[in-house]
Amino acid sequence: MELDRFDKQILEILSNEDINLNELSERINLSVSSVHRRIKHLIDNAIMTKVKRDINYQKLGFSLHVLLQVSLSKHDTDTFSKFLEELESIPEVTNAFLVTGQSADFIVEVVARDMENYSDILLKRIGKIEHVVALHSSFVIKEYNVFNCSGLLSKV
Repeated sequence: MELDRFDKQILEILSNEDINLNELSERINLSVSSVHRRIKHLIDNAIMTKVKRDINYQKLGFSLHVLLQVSLSKHDTDTFSKFLEELESIPEVTNAFLVTGQSADFIVEVVARDMENYSDILLKRIGKIEHVVALHSSFVIKEYNVFNCSGLLSKV
């Protein structure tokens, strides 16, 4: 899909700011309906996923943010699908990435209220999923948003 300057502006603004359609339409000088159509087109063509708002989990009482490396004993589509299906039933799991170049198969992003809550999530839920053979936790100390979409979009 070829991106024009409006599509690039939409992507750049939405990747860096929490903005509503009216404000976005004013910023790029397009009607609200046109901006809405363009966003829908970007989503339909898998250029972007649904527009979502970042949630501050810490303000909701989830003080731990963990990147969990998960290794599975089997490496096939069915096993991966079943693993992801099980993860979807754990509300504290906020994201999952199938990775290569690691000793793990997945990196799973998890939030927890405290260490006791995380221990339950790790040992009683994720650790009990079929074919999970190893779990390694890394605790996020601080998150930095360093993504600069405009530099990347200039190469498209």
